[in-house]
Amino acid sequence: MERNICDFLKRNGKCTALIISKELRLDKRTVNKHLYNLERSNQVFKTDEQPPVWDLMEKKNEIKQTLKPEQKSPTTRDTGEEKHVEDLLRSGALKARQIATGLGQSRSTINKQLYSMMEKGTVQKYSKTSTWSLTDDSFSQDSSDSCVEDYKLASHSELFEMITVLGDGGYGLVYEVKHKLDGKIYALKKVNLKGKADSEVKALAQLEHPNIVRYITSWPGPDIWPSNQQINQVSNKTYLFIQMEFCKGGTLTDWIKERNDLKKQRNTVEIHKIFYEIISGVEFIHANKLIHRDLKPDNILFGADGKVKIGDFGLVAAQTDQNGDPIERSKRQGTPTYMSPEQENKENYDEKTDIFPLGLIWFEMLWKISTGMERAQLWKDLRKQMFPEDFSDKYSAESKFIMNMLSGSPEDRPHAREIKENLETFFSLEQNLLSQKTI
Repeated sequence: MERNICDFLKRNGKCTALIISKELRLDKRTVNKHLYNLERSNQVFKTDEQPPVWDLMEKKNEIKQTLKPEQKSPTTRDTGEEKHVEDLLRSGALKARQIATGLGQSRSTINKQLYSMMEKGTVQKYSKTSTWSLTDDSFSQDSSDSCVEDYKLASHSELFEMITVLGDGGYGLVYEVKHKLDGKIYALKKVNLKGKADSEVKALAQLEHPNIVRYITSWPGPDIWPSNQQINQVSNKTYLFIQMEFCKGGTLTDWIKERNDLKKQRNTVEIHKIFYEIISGVEFIHANKLIHRDLKPDNILFGADGKVKIGDFGLVAAQTDQNGDPIERSKRQGTPTYMSPEQENKENYDEKTDIFPLGLIWFEMLWKISTGMERAQLWKDLRKQMFPEDFSDKYSAESKFIMNMLSGSPEDRPHAREIKENLETFFSLEQNLLSQKTI
């Protein structure tokens, strides 16, 4: 690898890491790592420009028979600069800012250069994508306008445009992104690639259900949108990216907050419909011998059609080992507020651990909690099966089921299948919802 980089610098002269990576079709971070290794062994050197320009050390002390910059004619200077732009564009169409970064020039300088080259017929610009390419590019105007030429050599990760950060936690980041080829919006999760990072992917791949977030694909790779600090560091860190459907309806947390802000009476039929869909998804998870382990309103979303979508399978685990025996588990895996008692202090537990947070969630959907202080006191009592004075009177049937779901002993809690059957039997739900089939 390092020999290839040295051979490239010998043939082409000084270049930035971006140009080298594009010409050799390597990841830029990999190229940077080898360049700094070569610098330590005194084989190459870099300039103080940002980004740095690299060249072979053997050339550093050579006496070159060239004119000083101020003595060069405009034609000579322009030709040299155009050569660098052309070299960069040979790897595919780029935006002006990408070219400016690659050559260590200002964007205004590069724009002037590009328009000058366009007048000469050397380059062309595609208005829809604001990208530039050489006029002898094999891609047609139509294909470039569909963004294909801009990304023909891009990695999988580079095919996404980040819109916003949806979530940020110890697990990593979730982005709302737009695919540059199909134009659709997706959720893209980035997690550290270590330990059992792939367990979430394996779970999502087998959980095809209308009430579970739909998995698209996944791949390992370097960071797509590093911070400024990370950009200036040489890193080979690899992440796991998980592409999923984007749930534009928001989270159950948003839904609960919105209902708490309303003064009108809560619609119990709507609540039971939503909770029925949650239970349907959990039943399917358990039927596939898995435990979610982090059920909470933040991880329950709504699709564009308003249907419930259970997400975030970062803590998913098998119910038993390959022999059907209990699995020894890490304590306190999950969100403390919704965590079952056994998740806090036991090393062995089964799928019933998911039923406890569901009891809390059902209560939270039914009962208005006005302030954080009220919630703090109420939550302590609720986890001990102690309800507000009026709750059991107002929701007599629900309170009985929730009481069982919040049992301190997992064996006293109902299975998800039983809860679903009780919802069908005792509560009003739309017929078309009940007719949905669970595969």
